[in-house]
Amino acid sequence: MTNKILNNVDHKDLKIDLQPGERHGDLVNRVAIVATEYSDLHKQFPIFIHKNTETGDLASHAILGLEKDENLFIENNEWQIQHVPAMLARGPFSIGYRKTEKDGEDITDTLIMVDEEHPRCGTEGEPVFMEFGGETPYLEYIKKVLKTIETGIEVDKLFFGLLEELDLLEPVSVELMLTSEKQINFNGYYTINQPKLWELDGDSLIKLNKAGVLGLIFFMISSADNFEKMIELKNIRDAG
Repeated sequence: MTNKILNNVDHKDLKIDLQPGERHGDLVNRVAIVATEYSDLHKQFPIFIHKNTETGDLASHAILGLEKDENLFIENNEWQIQHVPAMLARGPFSIGYRKTEKDGEDITDTLIMVDEEHPRCGTEGEPVFMEFGGETPYLEYIKKVLKTIETGIEVDKLFFGLLEELDLLEPVSVELMLTSEKQINFNGYYTINQPKLWELDGDSLIKLNKAGVLGLIFFMISSADNFEKMIELKNIRDAG
C-alpha cells in the first residue's frame, strides 16, 4: 500500500475503475459499516453487530451474502442496489490527518489519501480531476463517502457504549432454509434484545433519543427482514 496525499498535479490523470468484482475486493459476504449508514443500508441488508473476541471491540456489519466470498447484490459486474456500503465505495481513498501550527495553535488538517497501488487505480475509468484541475462529481461523491466514515466512527463509539451500558445486546443465531434444502446458519453476531428494549424506563429512552441513536436501534431490528430478499436472490442464483 502506497498512500499519498491526493492532489490535482500528481494525480491529474488518475482514473478509477468502478466495476465491482473479485479483484477489487467486492465479492465478500459481509462488510463493516458505520452508524451513519444505517438509515440507507437497513433498507437493503441485514445489519448485525460483531464483537472482536480478543479486544471486545464492537463493529456493525452488513450481510451481503449467505456463503463465503458471495455477494448477492452484484450481478453482471454491476451493483444491483442504490447504496453501496462506504467501506467498499471508497475504493483506494482514505482519510489522513496532518498537524500544523498557526499563530501558536495546533491545527489538524483533514486530507484525502490515495493508495496508488490499489487495483482500481489506473488510466481507465472514472476521472478524479477535470482537465484543468477541478474536482469531478466522482471526487465530490468520494468526499461524502469519507465524511460518512469519519463521522460514523464517532457515532459508533457513542452508540455501542449506550448499548452496552443499557445491556441491550444479545447473541443472535439465524437459520435459513433454501429451496435446495441447504441450511445456512449465521452465528457469532449480536443484535438488539427486544424484550429488554421494551422494558426500558423513560429516562433510558430519553437518553438514547437525545444521543440521536434510538432510531439506529429500530433500523437494526427492521433490517433482519432483508433476509427474505436474500433467500430469494440466493435461490435464483443457485438455480441458474
